[in-house]
Amino acid sequence: MVKRLLFMASGIFIVFSGISIKAHHANSMYDRASNITISGVVTRWQFINPHAGLWLEVTNETNEAQEWSAEFQGTLDLYRHFQFNKDTFKPGDTITLIGHPARTGGPTISARIVIFSDGTEVDVRSAPD
Repeated sequence: MVKRLLFMASGIFIVFSGISIKAHHANSMYDRASNITISGVVTRWQFINPHAGLWLEVTNETNEAQEWSAEFQGTLDLYRHFQFNKDTFKPGDTITLIGHPARTGGPTISARIVIFSDGTEVDVRSAPD
């Protein structure tokens, strides 16, 4: 009986260990009722889970450089739907982001749309058809 239960448990573990599990945590730190647009120069791109991150140097209203961070969804979705990878953004690239601002007013954004320097727009919150 014990051997049978152990065998069944091992089988279940093997079956489910190969399945990608998608988890999500709250993103209440962002004001999802509004959008902002920022443009700047990429300083860093981290293609890691649970969320990819991008840092930009943005010139603010007073003509001063300010570092902004942008949070993206997980790497699996970014790769699967948009072919994003660790080389999608490189330091020195100029891009524009549209997304939800931080509720605190700090320099961070939940990225929704990426506009590359060649004009290509990618809505990173919805899978392409």
